[in-house]
Amino acid sequence: MLHTPFIKYIEDICSRIEQKPVRLRAYERVSGGDINDTYRLAMTDRDYFIKINAADKLDMFEKEADGLKRLAETQSFVVPEVYQTGVFEQQAFLLLEYIEALYQTENPKNFAESLAKLHETPHEQYGLSYDNYIGRLPQKNDFKSGWIDFFIENRLKFQIDLAGDLIPAAILHQFNRLYQKLPELLWIDRPALVHGDLWSGNYFYNLQGRAVVFDPAIYYGHREVDLAMMQLFGGFSPKIYEYYQDLLPMEPDWQERLKIYQLYPLLVHVNLFGASYLSGISRILSFFVKNT
Repeated sequence: MLHTPFIKYIEDICSRIEQKPVRLRAYERVSGGDINDTYRLAMTDRDYFIKINAADKLDMFEKEADGLKRLAETQSFVVPEVYQTGVFEQQAFLLLEYIEALYQTENPKNFAESLAKLHETPHEQYGLSYDNYIGRLPQKNDFKSGWIDFFIENRLKFQIDLAGDLIPAAILHQFNRLYQKLPELLWIDRPALVHGDLWSGNYFYNLQGRAVVFDPAIYYGHREVDLAMMQLFGGFSPKIYEYYQDLLPMEPDWQERLKIYQLYPLLVHVNLFGASYLSGISRILSFFVKNT
């Protein structure tokens, strides 16, 4: 539960935002995620959304806030407005705009248009000016001029190192074989801003039918990584990919390549939830390299 001093503190912040006195009328816990405590705050005239965690998680909230702001600057997806991050009595928080969800609708054309516009945000290199997080895990974003080097060093090897003894020697051998084959397997595209964690739990449609995204793990990468994440666990209309192809066509065999990019979120899941995800990793590796 939210305690009284913290409620008063947030009321003061919201009063400054709205430039008038506001009070908390009610609040309710919002489900969806195992990292933070999340609440909908019903203030005097409008609602807010707040994430709360231990004070040492402030950096995670600050990186998330910056990611949301950068997404908003692209004017692609609808993104919750960021109001404030901070710490109050050993609790870190992220205060955001509350956006009402319309869960019984689909607008694949809008989603595809938004995703394509996001991916049209260019950069000179792959990476980001700071490291951030995917879930609660660190995400390494050191700039690199080559995509394959970035994908191997900052995505695959970094998560493998985090996993340590969880990764069997046979799978490590398969990864080493894959690294050698990536130049012939991957299509190299220009760096593009990607959401980075675009699974079905990180989007919905608002009351106007526009796609809303949140919980980003942004960086400048290959745009196929977002499509790979979208397909990994499902939850997206197949028409999204059709509309997207009309707007930003990909090279042939793109659906096969997505399997390679799914190795990264699967490694993240190994580190978050355990070895049960290794079977999926092994299947993908065996598809591209012989187990010898």
